[in-house]
Amino acid sequence: MPFWDAVTAAQEHALSGDKDRAIDALMAARRAAVESGGHLSEERTALLRALFRTIAPGHEDLPEDPPSMPPAVQRIVVSGIGRSGTTLIYQQLAKLLLLADRRVNFRYEPYLWNIRSPEAKGNPFDMSQLHHFGLMVHTGVPLFLEGGHPLHDPFADHLFDAPWDRNPQQAPDAHLTKVIRGSGRLRSYLARFPDLRIVACLRNPVDTINSSLGMFSFFGEEFHPDDRPRFRDELAARGADVTRLGQPDLSIEWYAQWWQAFTEETLAVAQDYPENVFAFCYEAFQETPEAMLEALMDFVGLRNLGMFMGLSKPAGPTIKATSLTQHDIRVLAPQINYYTDQVLVPRLGAQTALARTKKTVSRYLGGRFSFPLAGSDLGRKCPIQLRGMMLNGASSPFLSLAKRPAHPVALAEVIAQHHEGDPEDLCKPAETVDAIKGGKRFGAVITCHNNQSTVADAVLSCLNQTLPFDEIVVVDDRSTDNSRQILGELEARYSSVRVLALPSNLGPSAARDLGIRELTTDFWTQLDGDDLYWPSKNAQEAAALAGDESAVAFSDILLVRPGQSFVQSVSAYNGRTGPEAWAALMARTPQIPRDMTLSRKLYFEAGGYDMTRHLYEDWELKLRLAARSRTWIRARGTAGTVYNRLSPGLSGVEDGRHARALSQTFLSALAQANAPKDALLPAYDAMIGRFAERNIAVRSRHALETFIARGLDLARLAEHVSRRDTCAMDNADYSLALDKFVAENLREEVTA
Repeated sequence: MPFWDAVTAAQEHALSGDKDRAIDALMAARRAAVESGGHLSEERTALLRALFRTIAPGHEDLPEDPPSMPPAVQRIVVSGIGRSGTTLIYQQLAKLLLLADRRVNFRYEPYLWNIRSPEAKGNPFDMSQLHHFGLMVHTGVPLFLEGGHPLHDPFADHLFDAPWDRNPQQAPDAHLTKVIRGSGRLRSYLARFPDLRIVACLRNPVDTINSSLGMFSFFGEEFHPDDRPRFRDELAARGADVTRLGQPDLSIEWYAQWWQAFTEETLAVAQDYPENVFAFCYEAFQETPEAMLEALMDFVGLRNLGMFMGLSKPAGPTIKATSLTQHDIRVLAPQINYYTDQVLVPRLGAQTALARTKKTVSRYLGGRFSFPLAGSDLGRKCPIQLRGMMLNGASSPFLSLAKRPAHPVALAEVIAQHHEGDPEDLCKPAETVDAIKGGKRFGAVITCHNNQSTVADAVLSCLNQTLPFDEIVVVDDRSTDNSRQILGELEARYSSVRVLALPSNLGPSAARDLGIRELTTDFWTQLDGDDLYWPSKNAQEAAALAGDESAVAFSDILLVRPGQSFVQSVSAYNGRTGPEAWAALMARTPQIPRDMTLSRKLYFEAGGYDMTRHLYEDWELKLRLAARSRTWIRARGTAGTVYNRLSPGLSGVEDGRHARALSQTFLSALAQANAPKDALLPAYDAMIGRFAERNIAVRSRHALETFIARGLDLARLAEHVSRRDTCAMDNADYSLALDKFVAENLREEVTA
């Protein structure tokens, strides 16, 4: 049809009197006939001569076309670090080349896949598509490569100098390759093909890493031997600081350093080869897409409106969930700042760059969280296999984590109900971190015993603090459910999480004490494995302490019960001195603060948890802390702990045990004697509450009343009830021994 179209155009130009354009059209018809059939038939030759003689009398034949030069072969590589927009650019450039009627060899991720298509969609991405030569090259060649290499050179030839895939007897007009595992080898490509055009995709680390975590690992352990060891070794050889790469394999520190190293190398190559490299900043494309695509077309030397088509559709699978915590965002802060300064500010200006960075980070606050698929267990299966196993009901530690039941407390709903203001504002990372922490480090101890359905969310509530904890120690108190496997997955993913797995069940006191001793931070707080933290808990209590190691900081408690939730105020303790707090704690009224923040120094000075106690151990410790502390400070904030009271807890314990634990703890605390004696009996009555009629409570009150009335030494009573042999007695023997002790002291008084 191009031949006859050209003939028709020649006739029309001749009739209009435009002789030159008519002759040009006849020559175009001759070229079209040759290109379509390889030669010009006698019939068409005769037709063209007749038309030419009519248009140009006196001339027998068309003039010859000037000798044409074969079109230059175009070699283009789209390079990126992770999911940085490379597929979108690859597909748009493929359109340009195809619209220009070029013969093109396509290579999509050839270090991994044997996909030769201009489109990412429609390919199976399964094991049959693996490119074994590409995998061998990737694992056998340094991640950073500048010159020639006996293994990499033939691979580069396969990408940029191979015969046309559709007809091996012909050479292609263009080669288009997309790689995200080759950004450290761009110099090697250029050394072999100096005419290579590189479209280097740049994108902020938060989006790049989050999106990759939902799809694949940077380090490729789903497909080949883990790249982490050689990445660390090559970085060290280049003089980089690799101390952060001693973290767990799946932690965000690895991804941060990978992004940083290859982004720096990409920018260096762009600076050294300005004619060969086009830095395609994804954020600049979002700001002015038309301008960026216009510049890209100028760079590759191809123009067509088709470049602007299809941009509204995602090029690959979209990742709408967030796999990053506040802890991860904090870890990425140096990379975020680097990208803003080195990439965004020069291209967008300071004001726009800072606004875009702030907007990017804010998208991850309060978003729908899902645990990263990248680098999951199941033998490091690729995400496609992993999803298939999830659908088929396979079991593994990661799947137990990802498919765990929803926490009984819907934290987002509780926040929306009780927070005055925008919930997103509540979750924003704390600013002036150094000023808040005062040069101190803060840790959390979580105790877990058979909390498989809640402990992951407890850990997440620590990781998602607006001021993340420097360390989180989770003590698994010999769980018999799947808790330990879930905690192992969490420990592998987060550098701040350590799991202390106890070989036998010791109870909450010993578990907490061991966790506190495991910490290396200045301050600590605690959390039960079925509770949650309010997002700003650590920030608000750290600010209240201002580095004071003799103070105790606490927050109100958000109590969640079946069908209701409300804030329990503990403001009555605010500003009290240690002795004043002790007196209030003795009566257990008003509401006692829980999960306070204090220094480890103060904890050890107070003697730590009494590991023999299994009821009211927190209250007993708080009494000793109050005796040692200088002041108690209520933090500013809605709440600290979201206290899950949807299950019975202590209400399942027999009343006699409650009465024994309460009365014995009260009498033991008399050794501190920080309250006036006339306040002790009212405090005892308030403390014992509904257990006052139990015999052990009655006998304990009688002992206290007698000692006060006779002016006897309360410290002796406290010492007696705290003795190891006394603690080992059952309630009946304990009551008899207490009566006997009182009688002996009365006889001594009479004798004296």
